[in-house]
Amino acid sequence: MRKNYVLALLLFLDFLNVEAQPGSMIPLPSPDLHKPLKSVMEAFAERKSVREFDTMSFQLSDLSQLLWAANGVNRPAEKKRTAPSAMNAQDIDIYVFTAKEVFLYDAFFHAIVSVVKGDFRQMLAAGQDFVKRAPVVLLLVSNLERFPRGTDEQKKQWAAIDAGMVAQNIALYCSAAQWRTRPRAFMEVSQLKELLHLSAAQEPLLNLPVSY
Repeated sequence: MRKNYVLALLLFLDFLNVEAQPGSMIPLPSPDLHKPLKSVMEAFAERKSVREFDTMSFQLSDLSQLLWAANGVNRPAEKKRTAPSAMNAQDIDIYVFTAKEVFLYDAFFHAIVSVVKGDFRQMLAAGQDFVKRAPVVLLLVSNLERFPRGTDEQKKQWAAIDAGMVAQNIALYCSAAQWRTRPRAFMEVSQLKELLHLSAAQEPLLNLPVSY
């Protein structure tokens, strides 16, 4: 009973008010596959990149929808994802930057894992202050070591394509949900790699601020 109460409470909390210790995992609500959204064709017709973002806090349930659409597990028995990847390498990791904390999305547990506390959205903004207004900024990082073969140059090409696939999923979901987003390549890469303790094989490629 107590476990159910805590889970229900989490569903109603503002996402930005969720506090977690680094390394701890916060389960996300299951994605609602029947949530009323605009049609695929309407999402295509209305997709756009914006520079104006609402500062309203993101709900945990909405973050769940967004991350699952971006690169969640849609065929659990096969461990396959909503976004394709070269050789099914599943090389793209999604980091979630908020005003209070940075999280890593764990697609197989459909949960977010606390990485570091603090507001580091300025590293993603790279001088474009409108990015810091968005309550959530998603960072797409490719782990080149997950590709089973290929030259370094090929792996970098595949990584860029895979990141683009995930970014398009994010953009189309935001369009269908009537949210705001913008895919971006500008960011402070060296600072981000140090902050997130990324290896030489992990490359930050794109970031997307998201708001209602």
